[in-house]
Amino acid sequence: MKNKSKGRQLLIESLAAKGLEDEVIPSLIRSMRICYDADPKMPSLKTNRRIRSLGWNNFKLDNHILKISIDYFKKEIRNTSPTTKEINHFNESFRQQ
Repeated sequence: MKNKSKGRQLLIESLAAKGLEDEVIPSLIRSMRICYDADPKMPSLKTNRRIRSLGWNNFKLDNHILKISIDYFKKEIRNTSPTTKEINHFNESFRQQ
């Protein structure tokens, strides 16, 4: 099993342990990724506010899950294709304008 798969599985298991239904976990992970992409060093309080603004009003992100998700997203970024990196660079330069 690849590190990417292990990291994702750990994140899924941690979210399920908090009582989230299997069907909503992928959507929450996407929302968490949106928050991470916006600011990789965002503190947990700000991340929770941002997640709530994305419609996750009944979910509170704790520091443990935040760390797991950051580790997973960092590994995922390292394993992305050059095309994705180019898109991320474009998005970053667009935000700076």
